[in-house]
Amino acid sequence: MNKNLLKALGLSVALMSSAAQAMTLDWSGGYRFEWTEVDRPTLGTPGGRKAYGLNSLYLSPKIIAADGVNVISRFDVLNSYAYSNTQMGEIWGLNLNSEGPAASNNQGSSQLKVSQLYLNVNQEYGSLIVGRAPFEFGLGMTYSAGTGAFDHFYDTRDMVAYKIVVGDWFFMPILGRKQSSDFGQGGTLTTMGAQLQYKSEANRTMLGVFVENTKGAKSVLGYKNATDYDGDGFNNDMSVQRTNFAFGRDFDAFGFKLEAGFASGETGVTSGANSVKMNGYGIATELYIPRGESKWDWKLKMGVATGDDGNSTDFGTFSFNRNYDVAMLLFNHRLGQRDFLGTNYMKDTTNLSVGNSADDEAISNVMYFAPSVNYAWNERVDVRNTLIYGQLMNTVKNSVDSSKDLGLEWDIEVVYKPSERIQWVNQLGLLAPGAAFKNGADGLETSFNYGFASKAAISF
Repeated sequence: MNKNLLKALGLSVALMSSAAQAMTLDWSGGYRFEWTEVDRPTLGTPGGRKAYGLNSLYLSPKIIAADGVNVISRFDVLNSYAYSNTQMGEIWGLNLNSEGPAASNNQGSSQLKVSQLYLNVNQEYGSLIVGRAPFEFGLGMTYSAGTGAFDHFYDTRDMVAYKIVVGDWFFMPILGRKQSSDFGQGGTLTTMGAQLQYKSEANRTMLGVFVENTKGAKSVLGYKNATDYDGDGFNNDMSVQRTNFAFGRDFDAFGFKLEAGFASGETGVTSGANSVKMNGYGIATELYIPRGESKWDWKLKMGVATGDDGNSTDFGTFSFNRNYDVAMLLFNHRLGQRDFLGTNYMKDTTNLSVGNSADDEAISNVMYFAPSVNYAWNERVDVRNTLIYGQLMNTVKNSVDSSKDLGLEWDIEVVYKPSERIQWVNQLGLLAPGAAFKNGADGLETSFNYGFASKAAISF
């Protein structure tokens, strides 16, 4: 009996060793450290000054089980206690030791979190994805996988998708589930989508469309407050349709990219006996003149995102993805003493405020215009200047004699890249707030504001 057991164990070890030799494990990841200061985010008195550091690391192992068969995951180290399920990183100096900061000899510890795990099977004319996978489309205006060196957020889906490739075209139907209450049937929030995209390296053109329908039972929607959606209850099921178009083309002298997104349908929120419908859109445009043989390159970002109209029964707010930034302060950090951009529905307003939150603001309820010029100081150093002007689409509900002018911001950046995988960015943002922050007859203070950030990232 013991001899047979030993033989079985020996055979198992031999088989495991052979399997291990047949598989390959690849690693990728990124490390990031940031220091940020914002002098007067309230634009008034008290100013609510912010000064914080962020420390973050993610590791993404890929198991190559066979030719074209990969199992991919992602582990996030030092996760944010305030922004769970993000890649914000932990606050530098935060002490979670149970002994208390003064008596402790270390900073305590945090849990390792897994944010992705999926199977990817590649074939000659297609690719299968099953599991919790990242998703991105177009400019990242609505859907962003958070692959940028300093992105703090990411989009993932529990999904089954198959990407069919024909020449420069691909078509990918997606079936996903955003929520399952338990092991039973029903009580789910599901998504059905399809992406059609054309991308040609020869003529430097990209054209794509993504359509997604989200349906869910009222019991699993999990909204924070009905009032954020101009309602007073959650009595209906959800059925929302989102459609995004993207188009881009590069020429020798210039290039452009454009993405437009539209949202409509039933939110599931009710106001009395009426259903609150979603009805909003957003457009992001980027024009750029490449450096070529000179040391200068130019870029223009402009766009619009609808806001909630207090005179309408629909919920008209359209918010960009929080990774899509055009300024250091405006539409990036919470500013002022009211929810001028109408984004409280997607933010934690119970534990976080203007003076103790990170860069969790989003482009919403605005028109913006942001030209920038970049100068290549040398092979490793770039200096970038950006002017940003913004204007509200709708003033705060019930405000009187309010302006829509958000003011003018000037951002100065120095980017040092000693290698392709390492960069150090220093930013200075100067904001002259517009009259919109006064909120009309309220006469709120609109003092000058500035911010500074120094951040480094290493990818591998």
